[in-house]
Amino acid sequence: MAVKKNTEVENVEVTETVEKEAVNVLDLLLGSDLGTIKQPHKDMEITRLSEALGAPFVVRCEALSPDTYEEVQENAIKINGKDVDLDMNKLQMLTVIEGVKATAGDGLLLKNKELLSRFKAPTPKELCRKLFLSGEVANMYNAITKLSGFSETAVKELKN
Repeated sequence: MAVKKNTEVENVEVTETVEKEAVNVLDLLLGSDLGTIKQPHKDMEITRLSEALGAPFVVRCEALSPDTYEEVQENAIKINGKDVDLDMNKLQMLTVIEGVKATAGDGLLLKNKELLSRFKAPTPKELCRKLFLSGEVANMYNAITKLSGFSETAVKELKN
């Protein structure tokens, strides 16, 4: 009589959980290299302009500093008595004006004097309207706000 052996092997994955030790944030900041804390940025290609110009049209979207963000918000709010209105189109446009550079190290793209002159745009707002479509502005705005810390993953709530 032949005996049949069970040759099936069960693979078991073992994971080790390592609990992170809480660090005093004051000590962490005081002992850090300030060069490691950088302004977040993201390069984005405007495909419509890449196709039209025959070369990649890539802009750098950077996070706004708290002061710049506050200034942008103040300029996008209209106060009329007790009524306060936020002009979303203006908020998006001003955020893009303050957060978009041509490349790393360059100044703000839409405030470039040569570019304003070349496109006969009296203001950065007019240049933005001449260069970008509404959806492109909205996409760059979304990228800049996420880089500026306005996302669900920017801050984690810890459970005790």
